[in-house]
Amino acid sequence: VGDFEKADRNFRKAIRLDPTNSSILNNYGQVLCQNQQYEKGQEMFLKANENPLYRTPEIALSNAGTCAMEAGDVNTAEKHYREALAVNPRIAPTLLQMSVLSHDLGRYLPARAYLQRYLEVGNHNAKSLWLGIRIERELGDKDALASYSLQLEKGFPDTEEARLLLESKEN
Repeated sequence: VGDFEKADRNFRKAIRLDPTNSSILNNYGQVLCQNQQYEKGQEMFLKANENPLYRTPEIALSNAGTCAMEAGDVNTAEKHYREALAVNPRIAPTLLQMSVLSHDLGRYLPARAYLQRYLEVGNHNAKSLWLGIRIERELGDKDALASYSLQLEKGFPDTEEARLLLESKEN
């Protein structure tokens, strides 16, 4: 709740008491990444993943990927996301993140494929629709572009993404 030092102290104590508790390690990793301690955060996520009894190792791996992305380490992020999807190929947030990452790297066909896989398990939101618009602009699929645009305008008219779409149409 905003007191990083107290949270850090309590998480370290919890880990001393139960060093293989993956939930504690994963949650501590999130706190560390939120406080820009990216290397330590990723370390906690990977320790959580090492526990063979952990029920959701793909979440820790995906969190490690997100932490790496926040640190600007795209290669490590992609590695962690791929590992997470190897464990569970239907993690909606990770599929969406891989679509974003692929788009940002100029890999538009894989970006489209990840977005389509995301839609098999998740629902569109303003961010995913805006991503779809940008992907289809690059790939030249005017029908898909029109579909994404209409969905964004109708379903999420008051969002930043809808504003960006409107601005892009004006230019």
